[in-house]
Amino acid sequence: MAIWKTNPIMEWSSDGGTNWFQVSDHGRDPLQVSIERIENVQRMADGTLRRYVVAKKHTFQCSWTGLPSLTGAWLANGQPGSWIETFHDAQNGSFLMRLRAGSDRDTTFTGVQGTIYTVMITDFSKEIGKRSFLYDFWNLDITLEEV
Repeated sequence: MAIWKTNPIMEWSSDGGTNWFQVSDHGRDPLQVSIERIENVQRMADGTLRRYVVAKKHTFQCSWTGLPSLTGAWLANGQPGSWIETFHDAQNGSFLMRLRAGSDRDTTFTGVQGTIYTVMITDFSKEIGKRSFLYDFWNLDITLEEV
């Protein structure tokens, strides 16, 4: 599978959308999106079922295999593993995540389309896979939940 250097699927912003940072697609596994329905379901006295849906919230799970820890020739655009870890460590609250479609090919990143979610990181893990004299190759797992 080829890596699409000019159209990463995910971008993050911690300053309200002024500056967006591309999260690398290098070694990224499929992005898993699930929807949780926040609701109250109750059976009525006459036997009918009532559902009151308060909201639907998304959960995003993503993994990278062999993501370089630092920016270098091996990194296929976007931010390296160390940047993702630093971003995680700095975020105690919510931030913006933009998911871009494959048809969103604006390589200048001006007027970029995409769906923007306000998310929080709820799970993060790092595994140091291979090592080299320049940088390491990490396996990262991250879970983001919509606020």
